[in-house]
This record gives sequence, C-alpha cells and structure tokens, in this order.
Amino acid sequence: MSAGPEQAHRRLEDLYEISKLFASFEDVEQTFVPALDIATRTLPLRSAILMEAEAGGSKMNIWPTNGGDSEQMRAVKARLAAAYANLVRTPSTPSSSTGDALGGNRFIVLPLVVADRPPFGALQLEGAQPLDPNDLVFVSAIAAQLAIALDRDRAWRRDITRREHAEERRTDAEARGAASERSRVDAEKSSDKYEALASENARLFQQAQQAVRVREQILAIVSHDLRNPLGAILLTTNALAKKGTLPEAVGRIQRAAERMRRLIEDLLDFASIEAGHLAIRRLPQDPGAMLQETLASFEGVAQDKGLQMTADVEPLLPKVFCDHDRILQVLSNLVGNATKATPEGGHVSLRVEARGDEVLFSISDDGPGIGPEDLEHLFERYWRGDDVEYNGTGLGLAIARGIVTAHGGRIWAESALGHGAKFLFAVPVADVTLLFTVPAPEAVPSANTSSDGRPINGA
Repeated sequence: MSAGPEQAHRRLEDLYEISKLFASFEDVEQTFVPALDIATRTLPLRSAILMEAEAGGSKMNIWPTNGGDSEQMRAVKARLAAAYANLVRTPSTPSSSTGDALGGNRFIVLPLVVADRPPFGALQLEGAQPLDPNDLVFVSAIAAQLAIALDRDRAWRRDITRREHAEERRTDAEARGAASERSRVDAEKSSDKYEALASENARLFQQAQQAVRVREQILAIVSHDLRNPLGAILLTTNALAKKGTLPEAVGRIQRAAERMRRLIEDLLDFASIEAGHLAIRRLPQDPGAMLQETLASFEGVAQDKGLQMTADVEPLLPKVFCDHDRILQVLSNLVGNATKATPEGGHVSLRVEARGDEVLFSISDDGPGIGPEDLEHLFERYWRGDDVEYNGTGLGLAIARGIVTAHGGRIWAESALGHGAKFLFAVPVADVTLLFTVPAPEAVPSANTSSDGRPINGA
C-alpha cells in the first residue's frame, strides 16, 4: 500500500495517539490491543504477535484477528520464534529486522530493543496484503515506542521487587537486633542499603521524567512543524488538480518536502546525540577545502539576498582529524544561520586558522547581534531567542555542539547587540601516526565537556 500525503498525515496523527497510549502504559493486555487497533486505521493486518523473553523462556501475546485456523496460527507463531532466535544469535544486527518483509511479503518482524542492549522480545505483524517500505517505517516507529514502554515497565517492576526485598531484609534485621549486637549492625547495614536504593530509585524517576519531557518536545515538533509543510503539500496538490500552474506548484511542494526532510534529519541526529552513539568516522581532512566547499554551497543564497560572502584560509594549514560530512554539517548550520540573520547587502565572512594543536573555524556576520542573556543559552536544545525572526526547531546549534564535542573539540559564540555575531569552533589537528589506521565509529562524550574534560564555551 503506497503512502500518499493524506495517508502520511493520518499516520502521524496515529503515531501521536499511540505515543500517548504508551506514555500511560500499565500492562501489555491493556495497551497492546488498543495500539494495534489504532494502527489498523491505515495498515490492514491479518495477525500480530508480541513475544517477550522471560526467565529463560518466552511469553506471546496474540492480537485478536478474524479468520485463520489453529494450524495456521501455530505456523505464524513458529515463524516468530525462529526469527527471534536468529536475532538473539546475531546481536550485532540493526535494531529492526524485516526478514523478507519487502518485495511483496506480508510479514514484518521487529526486535524489541532499547539503546544498544540485546533484544528482549520481538513484534511480528502479518499484513492482509503485501507490505511496502512506508509500512515498515510506520510499524518500526510503533515498535520503537512499544520497546521503550516495555523496558520502562520492566525497570519499574525490578525496582519494586528490589525495594520489597530490601524492606524484608531490614525488618528481619530489626527483629534479630534485640538478640545480639551483630544483628543490630546488620540491621543498620540493611537500612543503609535501602536508603541507597531509594536514592537510586529517585534518580531513575527523574531520568524517566526527563525522557517524558524530551518525548513531548519531539512530539510537539512532529505534530506542529511537520504538519505545516505537509499541509502545504496537500493544498498545493489540490490546486494542481484544478489549475495548470505546474512549475510554481511543484516548487512549493519541493520546498515543503525539503523542510520536512531537514526537520526529520535534525530529530534523528539529536536522538543519536542524546543516546550517546552518534556515528563519527574520522579521517585526516583539509580544513581549507571544507571551508571553500561550504562557501560554494551558499553562493546562490548570497546572490538572492545580495550578501557579500568571503572566505579567508590561512596558508599551510595542518589537516584535521574529523568526519568530513559532519564538520560540513556544522559549517552549513552556522553559515545558514548567519545568512538568515544578516540583512540584505550585508557581509558574512568565513575563516580557518591554526591554533596550536587545534584548527579554529569562525563565521562572522554583521547582523543585529546577540544579547548576553541569550548567549548563555544558544547551544541548549529547543531554545530560541525571542527576537529571532526566522523559523527553526531550536536543535541546530545543539546538534552542532554534539558533533564538535564528539570530535574532542569546542564550540562557542561571541557577540554584542548591534555589532553582529561570531561563532567559533575548534577541532584537533590530525595525528600523523594515525594516517595509516582505519578509525572506528566513536561515541559522543558528555554534552557539556570536551573529550579532555574541558568545559565547552557557550554551553
């Protein structure tokens, strides 16, 4: 089933309803069936089975379906068990497994995975007709939210069990305390363990609350910022059906779709940074070439707005040890912000220079500048100044900070109201001893410190 604009819009709304259902998750029986009932509004299903691994065994929850004999259902359950066994034997597989779901097949099998831990179950869906890549994207989003809800429920139940055991040990120790001094000491130790457990439980609760707030912010972006360009696409396609203004209408569709693509990429990058596993493949790169490449990509924007853009590259620069595409992403974000903030006829300057064992990139503009009360919040997620006139998710600078930090670098801003703004970031130079090695993808360090423990300016 191909997903047109209207169906894509409905699926976004369905995902929002399902996410609210999983946010109030109490148990599988009360949540699994209603979630699938919502999904079947745009995805006809023949069967659905949720399998959870428990204490060396497994438990299956079967979504009620119409039709299908017991022999057929046994075959469907056996198919899921075999697929899950294959996932457990190969823990390095991606977080979603489709088997032969594409190419006209009706089955999709997705592992229940949180972060980079091993799968703890699987969700198998059988379509009433062949499923396509759009259906896979839709059910993968559902499976990801279901996995988080189940993992959170399991963690909560483990905490309750630990607290009950700790309370039992404390009560027993207190009862034996009247018999001997050793019992009294044991009771005190048990009390200390209980207090430590209570403190840990409070920390986990705070983390869960933070995760809920982040999810609500992301849902707000999906439901608002993605809905606007999708609405533009739908309106334009309706106009196309009535009028012959094809070139202008196609241009509007392209702009709306491009904005949706950028929003989705920002959300995916930010989710990777928050989870601590943004993939960075570092190789020695020419910093001057990257700066010139960025300048060339903004020539059209500068001409349209009448901006003067220049690039100053210090001669004989050392190579930097970085991911070429990720550093270009940071440069494009900073230059893009500068072109939006600079008035027509203004000037945007790019510069790269050597600074000890680092290479320093800087982007300056002669826009309105940034006040001191805003400078300290620039790189926070979802933050936008009250005076910013152009649209955005508030994730661009947070993503830029995450990428630079992943390279062991620093990023900050310098500005004053009425005197333009200057954004700077520094990354380490390439170590010649690493020129003949193939670096592996790295994990992102803490969002507030560089790899050597130094605080990030502007964070």
